[in-house]
Amino acid sequence: MRLSEVVGHKRLTALISRAIDRDTLPPTLLFAGPAGIGKWVVAQATAQALNCLEPVRNLREEPPSGTAARTFVENLLPIDACGKCRACDRIARGVHVDVIALEPDERTSIKIDLVRDLLSRTGYRPFEGKRRVVLIREADTLEPEAQNSLLKSLEEPPPGTIFILTTVIPGALLPTVRSRCMRLRFGRLTASEVSTALVRDHGQSEAEARVAAPLADGSIGQALALSDTDLTALRDSALELLQQTSGRADTQARLQAATNLVGQKTKERDREELAVVLRLTASMLRDIEAINAGADRRVIANPQLTGDLSTLARAFSGDRARSAFGAVDRALTALERNAGTKVVAEWLAVQI
Repeated sequence: MRLSEVVGHKRLTALISRAIDRDTLPPTLLFAGPAGIGKWVVAQATAQALNCLEPVRNLREEPPSGTAARTFVENLLPIDACGKCRACDRIARGVHVDVIALEPDERTSIKIDLVRDLLSRTGYRPFEGKRRVVLIREADTLEPEAQNSLLKSLEEPPPGTIFILTTVIPGALLPTVRSRCMRLRFGRLTASEVSTALVRDHGQSEAEARVAAPLADGSIGQALALSDTDLTALRDSALELLQQTSGRADTQARLQAATNLVGQKTKERDREELAVVLRLTASMLRDIEAINAGADRRVIANPQLTGDLSTLARAFSGDRARSAFGAVDRALTALERNAGTKVVAEWLAVQI
């Protein structure tokens, strides 16, 4: 995949393209950001742009006028891979001799022996490419000895060699490794960008993508994982939570709603599953707000629940839907910070 074909991260891909065009790309890069958002794809696209035999100038139409012009210029890719030449094809298939990829083993670690073997292959100039590109996926899984063995190469890379490390947890890397890398911070994708990637790159229908994208927390990987999840059951749980808390029920009734949300002790809902239920709840609250505002029904993310949500809209009128949405957002943050699922569910059931 070329830099111009990457979904999202337009500012970063433009920055990389400009640096390649000016021959100022730092020799050691650290791509840091949440899992499943495309860091590895950008790393591979960078390797293609560096080694393409027929690079293209991505000249676009005349820039727009006004405030949009600055964003247009910032996101412009002056150079990109063609995606068709022999080098691009070999990199895409993972068989280019000068693009070396290192990934965690089945024990989710990268051992020093693999790094030593890698370094032995970088002691000479590129064989068939313009640049040798070393890609290290999930660099936080490098064992400490493996990280230490990389230090000299990261500080003074061999001629014609560029290192690109990707990680979800940059803090897990040794400070001496981090200090030798230029860090690029990758943010989460928008729901629209996730949906685009699901349809274009993973063969999902627009209807499937529309359901999964808002629940994926900006991660294509997480959206794909949802395809193995029973979303119908989780959606029912989210709807039940709103129904049980829509009236002026007493505290005991709300705590029972929390119990239903978490599940019974014999089959408690895990943290990831509860997070999906909460994102579904947030999605329904956005729909309720849209219904109360008289918005076009085509913008509703849960059209199959329009009748139920219209009924709930009366109970969540005024600022209540917005306030409940804020409570769900805080509950999701608490889950991410490892708060107990039962505590989070009980707090949320009282707050909605």
